[in-house]
Amino acid sequence: MTRRAFTLVELLLAMSLTILVGGVMYLLQTQGLSTVAKGTTRLTLQSELRRKMERLVTDLRAAKEILEIRPDYLKISRFPDRTLDDEEIPTPVVVTYQVERSEKRAVLIRTERGEPPVEILSADHIGEEIFRPFFMDQTPDGGPQFTPFDMHVNDSGQRRRITFLRIQLRLRQGRESITLTTAVTLRTAHSRLLQPAWHFR
Repeated sequence: MTRRAFTLVELLLAMSLTILVGGVMYLLQTQGLSTVAKGTTRLTLQSELRRKMERLVTDLRAAKEILEIRPDYLKISRFPDRTLDDEEIPTPVVVTYQVERSEKRAVLIRTERGEPPVEILSADHIGEEIFRPFFMDQTPDGGPQFTPFDMHVNDSGQRRRITFLRIQLRLRQGRESITLTTAVTLRTAHSRLLQPAWHFR
């Protein structure tokens, strides 16, 4: 009685197909997990960056005056948050934001009233030219316009008229890079320009 069995060629062919199919499945699964992890990391970074940006925007909306500004440095005089029990206008406090960079890390730091610096956010890399200020000027026909503020010249008269600030944060964390851009109108300074005799309340 004859016995039928797989030949060596058939066994090798079956093993090759099994390895091929297994490799393709592993590759698809790895790419899928990598895409999910990448998306999760990006969403986490964006959420954290937006939350941190709110602190900076809040400070700017309460700003009395921009005292000093460079592409990655901001120093403002701001009115502190008032409570219902406050009867008098609080004295403005000085708040600074600056980026400190090292070979492997970049950190955005906030300092208020000379207190110890507070880390706002950190990443492997924070892009330059975060702050782009504009001051209100008059056109030849008498209409208002926003003119870019020259931080190299640093004209104090123009700096006092800064009422619009564009902020762009570009972060790189590992293999992920995100950019968040926003613009803030300094309400206090803008209102004083429209009504020079107006006082902050």
